[in-house]
Amino acid sequence: MSAFFPFELEPPPRLYRLLVRLGLMERLYRRLAADLVAAVPRGGLLVDVGAGTGQLLALVAQQRPDLRLLALDHAAEVLQPMGSRRHEPPAAQRVWRLVGDASALPLAEACGDMAMATFSLHTWEHPVRGLQEMRRIVKPDGKIWIYEMNRETGLEQLRALAQEEALPFFLVAAGFKLLSWNHALRAADFAASFAQAGLSTWDLQTVHHFLWRATF
Repeated sequence: MSAFFPFELEPPPRLYRLLVRLGLMERLYRRLAADLVAAVPRGGLLVDVGAGTGQLLALVAQQRPDLRLLALDHAAEVLQPMGSRRHEPPAAQRVWRLVGDASALPLAEACGDMAMATFSLHTWEHPVRGLQEMRRIVKPDGKIWIYEMNRETGLEQLRALAQEEALPFFLVAAGFKLLSWNHALRAADFAASFAQAGLSTWDLQTVHHFLWRATF
């Protein structure tokens, strides 16, 4: 059960894998991959907590062959390759997959150069412990990024997104309204969780018109 919402509406693993297979998330993932490609230090280890199928890291791998990439998710079924491992694209084969929970990451202290969570924080039962765990596994000078949908997004921001993606505005607005109902967070949600996690320095920005990117 999510700490942010009274009931769970996350897609089951098989439905999530279908959405990825149909390419419905690739436009968004390409935007995020461009962010990450520019942020991770050369030769670094990037850990994606709540990575799903690892598709986002596979896109990063296409552009950054120097990186070590670890996709971690609590659902083993989601983490499994779409087909046999040897038939995956070479970039996807470079993504390590590991089953584990955000509140108790099965990783050594200060092992990563950067950790991220994309649209998973709002599903965590123990977000405070998850944030503390992400801080634990990253080097003292490492980066931590968390992406979530911004519940405070306005119509002008959605209109700008629709124009950039060459999509009908009504489709973008309707999709955002549907998804944000039980998936989007407010700035106050981040502030409360960070305070409970004992994080004194953090930043929250609006990116890609409708997303938060929290860094600490």
